[in-house]
Amino acid sequence: MHVGKLRIISFFAAVMTLLLAFNAEAHRYHFGLTELEVNPRTQSLEITHRFFVADIERALQLSASKEMKDAQAQMASYINERFQIRAADGAVIEPKWVGMESDVHDVWVYQEIPLSQVEGKKLQVQQSMLMEVERDQVNTINLTRDGNTESFTLKPGASRVEIQF
Repeated sequence: MHVGKLRIISFFAAVMTLLLAFNAEAHRYHFGLTELEVNPRTQSLEITHRFFVADIERALQLSASKEMKDAQAQMASYINERFQIRAADGAVIEPKWVGMESDVHDVWVYQEIPLSQVEGKKLQVQQSMLMEVERDQVNTINLTRDGNTESFTLKPGASRVEIQF
C-alpha cells in the first residue's frame, strides 16, 4: 500500500510540474487593445490602452533610458512615442496623461483629448505599441461614439488607420 501511495504522489507531482510549465508558456499570443470613446458629457475623447504586463515590461526594458527611474514617466514616454494621433496637416494631437494602473496580468493606461481638437476631423491614428518587441503583435483599436463601435486591427507594417471623427 505504501508503494501505491508513493506512485500516486509521484504522478500528481509530475502532473503539477507539467501544468506549471504549461502555465509559464501559456502567454503565446501578443495582443493589445486601445479604446477610443467619445464622451459627450465630459466633451472629451477618452483613451484607454490595455496590454499584458509581461509584454510592457519587455518593451520598457528595451526602450527606457537607464537614468529614468519613474515607471509612470517611462510608460508615458513609451506611449507617446508609439501611440499618436495626427491631423491632416501632420501635426500631432497630444493626449493628456490621466494615469495608469495594473494588476498581475494587465496594465491600463488612461489618456484624454478635448473633443474640440478632434471633432469633425479626419485623423491618422498610429498604434504600434509592442510591435518592436513581437513580430506577431496585433493591436486593436475600438472607436465608440453614439453607442456604435468600429474596430480596426493593426499589425507590424500596418500600424496606422485613418478615422473620421
